[in-house]
Amino acid sequence: MGWFLTGTLVGPAFGPFLGGILVTCSTSWRSIFWLQTGLAATGVLGVYFVVCETAHHLKINDLKSLSGKKRTLKVLGMISPIRVLRLFQFFNIALVAFGSASLTWNMYSLLTPVRYVLNPRFKLDSPLLSGLFYLAPGFGYLVGTFGGGHWADMMAKRWIKKRGGVRIPEDRLRSTLPFMGAIMPGSMLVYGWSVDREVGGIPVPVIAMFVQGVAQLFCFPSYNTYCLDVMPGHGAEVAATNFFARYLVGCIASAVVLPAVEAVGIG
Repeated sequence: MGWFLTGTLVGPAFGPFLGGILVTCSTSWRSIFWLQTGLAATGVLGVYFVVCETAHHLKINDLKSLSGKKRTLKVLGMISPIRVLRLFQFFNIALVAFGSASLTWNMYSLLTPVRYVLNPRFKLDSPLLSGLFYLAPGFGYLVGTFGGGHWADMMAKRWIKKRGGVRIPEDRLRSTLPFMGAIMPGSMLVYGWSVDREVGGIPVPVIAMFVQGVAQLFCFPSYNTYCLDVMPGHGAEVAATNFFARYLVGCIASAVVLPAVEAVGIG
């Protein structure tokens, strides 16, 4: 799960760095869109030719025996967002979605204002230089990828052993407590304090951003694995609920973080 999440979480950190290189070195704004087109095409080709089909039963085969109207109703039921939204009625799923969404809020509220906060602080005048700061959380995500899944597995095995071999889905969630409760809030406070008070130079905010990245990737695998385990047979719907809450909050965070910084300050 940690390896799977790497692509979706490392992108927002390394993307601005690549964008800074393009903006600094390219003479045309079109180069950014050509890069995005190339990356999207590479992803499509990779999925088509490399990723194997894992579904034992394809639902599209169930449609062949249905008439036109019934087939339409069946398709609408398959793609209906109600299947996802109704799962919020379960407290445990809603709580995990909230926890996952808070991680995304933390991520985008940290990454979005980097250029607007750190460029004036360190008197940077180039998009490339500000893009370098995104490497800190990016490498944190990579480190968290290697360790997050193993940490969650270790905690789950510990509690299974304490319970005499009985396994429950919530065992993995225990692995997120030190990171959600202390490490991420603490590193966020250190980051804001160092930038606001202009202490510690470049190393302190860079280290704080790196720790943030590691901590986030120690939490995301546990949340996603819980979504697959908690309702066997409905893992796709539960995961979709999680991602719906996550990226809705990420969208809101990206929109409000700059006005919030301007209104109350980074500290």
